[in-house]
Amino acid sequence: MSHERVEVDLGVLIRELEEGLDAFKQDFPLDNFRKGDYKQYPVITLLACSDSRVPGNMVGSMFNRVFTIENIGNQVKTGEGSILYGLLHLGTPFMIVSGHSDCGAIKAASSDYSGEPEALRKELTTVKQSLNQGLKAMKGSLSDDEKKKYTQLAELNVDVQIEYLLSHPEIKELVEHKDLYILGTMLDLHDVYGGGYARTYLSNVNGEKNPDMIKGYTELGSLAARANRIS
Repeated sequence: MSHERVEVDLGVLIRELEEGLDAFKQDFPLDNFRKGDYKQYPVITLLACSDSRVPGNMVGSMFNRVFTIENIGNQVKTGEGSILYGLLHLGTPFMIVSGHSDCGAIKAASSDYSGEPEALRKELTTVKQSLNQGLKAMKGSLSDDEKKKYTQLAELNVDVQIEYLLSHPEIKELVEHKDLYILGTMLDLHDVYGGGYARTYLSNVNGEKNPDMIKGYTELGSLAARANRIS
């Protein structure tokens, strides 16, 4: 699980941080914020992997639009309270569970992580349990190709998170009344699917995993055409 530490010029990093803070202030949508009485009105609850290559703004503008939960391996159980807040209290009509190719948490949970700190072991064990559950339900087998195999595992992991969300009676009721759509997505950072780098695919909708079925969800418009899976 070791990773080379990034060498940085501290002065350059500080300047970049200051520029980022100043840019946020300069571009801050104050007029719209005032119109909403300074409250939050997100339309998406996003559960994403905390991997730095998976930015929340992959779904577009973030401010007052996306309620974001991030943890390693995009696990519902790790951030369950925050997710329920987004769905049941803020009432976002979309819940997105975003997996991605080359997920370090998926790889780590598939290896020996016994030497890691207790808190990290706990989170990786949650990921491992999700993978085991996904593998039990899997039809077919994992690819011999490493990139495809770990992408398959990431897909299965997303499936398990959606299954767990649907086990909540309140969430299931929202889905049944079409007040909530739970979208499972896969961000392909490495062109594993063959459609180009950084393309996002729809792998699961409300528990439906068949791409052909998902493509028939006309209420999702052009988004349904992104349905695709490896596993």
